[in-house]
Amino acid sequence: MTTFTILLVEDNLSFALEIEMLIKELGYGFVGQVDNAKDAVNSIDQETPDVVLVDIGIKGQQNGIELARFLEGKNIPFIFITQSRDRTTYADAQSLKPIAYLVKPFDLLTLQSTLEQAVRTIKGSIKKEEVGIESDQENFYIRNNNVLNRIKYSEIYWIKSDGNYCNIHTEKKKFVTKVSLVSMMKKLEGLDFMRVHKQFIVPINRIENINLFNNLLYIGEKMIPIGRSYKSNLVKQLNLI
Repeated sequence: MTTFTILLVEDNLSFALEIEMLIKELGYGFVGQVDNAKDAVNSIDQETPDVVLVDIGIKGQQNGIELARFLEGKNIPFIFITQSRDRTTYADAQSLKPIAYLVKPFDLLTLQSTLEQAVRTIKGSIKKEEVGIESDQENFYIRNNNVLNRIKYSEIYWIKSDGNYCNIHTEKKKFVTKVSLVSMMKKLEGLDFMRVHKQFIVPINRIENINLFNNLLYIGEKMIPIGRSYKSNLVKQLNLI
């Protein structure tokens, strides 16, 4: 099962620790906690989360609403958390179409319900993206206008995202399809594929060696980075002796 990852942007440390504990208790992947927009952008550049919890009144020159505009441009879903009860702030926030808008103080059960709603919403969006891909037990087909290109699962060496597109690499060819990496991973669920980085999916049986110190894996001569939030899950999937 693919881990649903969350980044927290919150400048109240004690409150942030409570949220972090709940996220981990519920089995979600915790990318990390930052208290300002600049560090949030840097974190996202390193590891794109599935959803971001954004406090509107964060530290730094940019507030949470300005950060959310960046997230919107990156197609990253977000949930606002705030102490503000100002209607103008609420209207500005709602114009960016967050998954939810939580006003502090709220209990952790409310947050749990909101995160579960986020998972359902995002999974629903993924299903809508999959219309360009059809599959059977051994192959899937990428639609290019009225032509279906067949790709065997066993022929895939790695898959790399490029914005809203995926580049699927086989030994001899590269195929391009307009679908997100999250949606592609959903299509491969149940097969021996793993997401190992914000940009990469790999078949486990093609991994030749892994450098845990440098966070790299190798498929032939191809060097692929391992994202920090995916590393532990990757190691768990290996048959270590």
